[in-house]
Amino acid sequence: MPYRNILVPYDRSESAKHALRAAFEMASHEEDAHVTALFVAPTPEFESGSFMVAAQVSGVLPLSAKDQQEMLDAYLDHRREELTADLDDLLKEEDAELGLAVVHGKPSKVICDYVEDHDVDLIVMGCRGLDAVRGMIGSVSAAVLRSVDCPVLVVK
Repeated sequence: MPYRNILVPYDRSESAKHALRAAFEMASHEEDAHVTALFVAPTPEFESGSFMVAAQVSGVLPLSAKDQQEMLDAYLDHRREELTADLDDLLKEEDAELGLAVVHGKPSKVICDYVEDHDVDLIVMGCRGLDAVRGMIGSVSAAVLRSVDCPVLVVK
């Protein structure tokens, strides 16, 4: 079965970089295949209790929904620029093109939603991310494996 739409959840870990290399290798065998890296950014929770208390103590007025959205958009743009710089050497080394999606939310849910919304044929992901316990499959990988209908390749 040819895989043309390959998704790599990317968290800047070495495991995720290995997954990207594996995805590029698989895509190189199909003429119209493409690889997309999906970065799930942690975002501030503007309405959390601690954020509200900190704002109140510092005398900052509550943010409007429009201001919150503008701050979130600026934050995601900043993360996209960081990732582009981070991936530049790898892309030159692999001589490959890469789609990049930067979104926010709970990683396993965002990945599963992205797969459903973008007709992903295959997910290639690292076995453990930046904060997972060494030697075990990461919790995000395990959650994605249980939740999607497409094949998932977990790369060490």
